Amino acid sequence: MRAGLAATRRARRRSGGHRRGGTIGACCAAVGLLLLLAACGPASGSPSGQVPAASSGGTAVTYAMQPGGQAQYPFPFMGANQGQFDSVYNVDEFQYLLYRPLYWFGEGVHPYMNPQLSLALPPVYHGNEVVIRLKRNYHWSNGEPVDAQDVVFWLNMMKAEAGNDVYETATGLPNDVSNVRAVGNYEVTMHITTSFSQSWFSSNELSEITPMPLAWDVTSPAAKPGSGGCSAASYSSIKVNPATATLTHPAPSPLTASAQACLNVFSYLTAQSSKPPASYASSPLWSVVDGPWKLQKLDVAGNLTLVYNNKYGGPVTPGHITTFTELPFTSEQAEYNVLQDPTAGQTIDVGYLPTVDAPTPAAGALVGANPSTLPNYQLSAQYLWQLSYMPYNFRNTTGQAPIFDQLYFRQAFQMLVDQEGVINGPLHGYGKPTVGPVTSYPQTTYLSKQVVHEGDPWALNIQKAKSLLSRNGWKLENGTFTCAHAGTGSGECGAKIPPGRQLKFTMDYASGIDWMQSAARELASNASLAGIQLTLVQEPFLNVVSAAFGEGPSCTPSSCTWQLALWGSWTYSPDYLPTGDTLFEGNVFNNAGDYDNPENNELISKTLQARTSAQFDAAMHAWDTYATNNLPVVYEPDQATLVETIKGLDIGSLNSTGTITPEEWHYLK
Repeated sequence: MRAGLAATRRARRRSGGHRRGGTIGACCAAVGLLLLLAACGPASGSPSGQVPAASSGGTAVTYAMQPGGQAQYPFPFMGANQGQFDSVYNVDEFQYLLYRPLYWFGEGVHPYMNPQLSLALPPVYHGNEVVIRLKRNYHWSNGEPVDAQDVVFWLNMMKAEAGNDVYETATGLPNDVSNVRAVGNYEVTMHITTSFSQSWFSSNELSEITPMPLAWDVTSPAAKPGSGGCSAASYSSIKVNPATATLTHPAPSPLTASAQACLNVFSYLTAQSSKPPASYASSPLWSVVDGPWKLQKLDVAGNLTLVYNNKYGGPVTPGHITTFTELPFTSEQAEYNVLQDPTAGQTIDVGYLPTVDAPTPAAGALVGANPSTLPNYQLSAQYLWQLSYMPYNFRNTTGQAPIFDQLYFRQAFQMLVDQEGVINGPLHGYGKPTVGPVTSYPQTTYLSKQVVHEGDPWALNIQKAKSLLSRNGWKLENGTFTCAHAGTGSGECGAKIPPGRQLKFTMDYASGIDWMQSAARELASNASLAGIQLTLVQEPFLNVVSAAFGEGPSCTPSSCTWQLALWGSWTYSPDYLPTGDTLFEGNVFNNAGDYDNPENNELISKTLQARTSAQFDAAMHAWDTYATNNLPVVYEPDQATLVETIKGLDIGSLNSTGTITPEEWHYLK
């Protein structure tokens, strides 16, 4: 998954942006869902400032990125030390435009596998073997076909970098695959060793693969493509010892020559990705693309210009744009200022409206009228397939982690989050409450019927939160709850909580998002009324995400001091099925805060092993109900992204998975 801003980590991941999360492929069991909401026209009124005119055509589009993040890392295979780059900004809005993943997900409002935009046909399963057949119309920009060996190259690197892969989980690739073979030029077979759900394997495992060109299988600038020895290696010959990995050197130790070859290639490509961004466009590595776009320019501030790749083999819209510029912003207000009043000829064609500036929609309407300062834009609301949450740091080294371990505390703290108040206040009606790990909007069959029936069990109730803390050994002293009855018995504070410990916490949150700042302040205010002192620390998005995810499930005492971290949401991408193995299973990289519960882990395992649709639904609902009540994180309101598109530009249906396809955008004649 990824984080976004309001972001999602695949952390903007969005509205806000990190990345990763899930939907079911069209070839798998179908699941209903709804997601994007299309627009109503702008309000009339007298504009102020230099209002941009409606477009009369052209071939270029300028796109405003959500605040706080930027494109900066081209290599799509990211190790543990590159986890901060796994964001909507860097993956969905940069890497995916240059280097297409094997399978594309999202088609309008549906977050399912999109066969039309995928590089391969839907996978075919024969028992524990899966067959992948690549389409023959895709080529790299150097003329070489996108073939089976390019897929094997990625999987070989996954196996060689076992444990040093930002997408890896204990139950997923490469640990559950015993062999991978290229059968001819356009067919790959994989043998899966464990009992598994086909829906899960298609939507959360195969979705992580991005074919890599032979030009990347090198270890020096002048090396011949393929000379690195990783792409042609036998999958079964790659053997490593993951136990030797450390925080500073997360790669495992190679046990065979082929493993060493792949490790050498990874090290070289990672080093090349850390060079000045201005060098990427001319790089013999990053200029080889199979996606619809090529890099023309990227600077250290994140200003990005892409041009159309004429050798792209996928579908495009006639008359589509050929130049795509992305602009980073430090805050929503900075973007909104340019949207209303272009400076130095800089007009935004596709941007966003801060929710705090958005007129509240009328009853039954999807969006409100556009502000009078934006008469030449069309407004639409986009709800992403994502989870909005704030993790506790269960491995925190400041002494507060044992408090987070107590379920009664997590229940009390959740009752201080006024989701409806945030939605109707700073979000101006553009939001939905989150009550568990499976988002309730859009509603899918993944969502437990019990959760749907019971609704939010932790709605705002400050008095009930205080009472719960009082019954568990805490006493108010000078307005702050203090542990008065240490111990593990009934009415006592809980294990490892010493007498005199106070309910004082620090909450880091991403800067640049007005509604998030308002929500953080309201939570701190509610907490103070409940005897909890919450100190707010505003940090750039990347700082917050780096602290929460930067070192995966292990960290040093000096880097584990964060306690609560709010950046926004996590988009279900590239793990599109929300089974929990990416975010909530113990000891996985994207489990920010390292929540680890044996019963939770067992319930997650059952969702991955379900062989039939009925078994999967039962397992999924059982886990969703458990995690809704066990509160592994603080559930936060889901927020819409309010997209502003200049009139005359057709960008098609907004994709619920957060990806963009500007090669399909065109100006109306």
